Amino acid sequence: MDTIMFEKFGQKCSKELPNEIGKILSIAKGQKACAIGFITTDDFYGFYLVWNYSNNIDEYYDWENGLEPDFLYQPLVDIVETCKDIDFCNPSDEKWEFTQTLLSVLEKSIKQIPDEIFKTNNFKREDILFFSTMSDGDYIQEMIDTSVKMFNALETLQIYGIYNNC
Repeated sequence: MDTIMFEKFGQKCSKELPNEIGKILSIAKGQKACAIGFITTDDFYGFYLVWNYSNNIDEYYDWENGLEPDFLYQPLVDIVETCKDIDFCNPSDEKWEFTQTLLSVLEKSIKQIPDEIFKTNNFKREDILFFSTMSDGDYIQEMIDTSVKMFNALETLQIYGIYNNC
């Protein structure tokens, strides 16, 4: 999929994401670990962030901590609105390709978060498990499986007991 349409979204993420992650980590100070999820809808109308101190990311839908930053909403909606040839309400090769491209944009933004954001809040990058999925829809588990491998170092996957699933 052509990544040019994701440029504006990627730029906003790279610029704004460190601040949002910093907010989450400042709240999580004192915890040994923190899982942070980028959750979208089945039709990709924006992301919201959820986090928890649990190792069980499969129960992300029960987590009470969340943020809805603007930079994760409208820029993504704008992309979806231009993709008239993709039926976002049903599974398809095109929808999965869109998903993979979107995850690669998030991966780049996550990996660009300065180490100082983690250190300031008494974490190492490896203490934080990042993932993405849908709140409901076609690719819930596929997005989790793909994103944890993309977004995190092997050490992080081992800490969270995901290593055996890789």
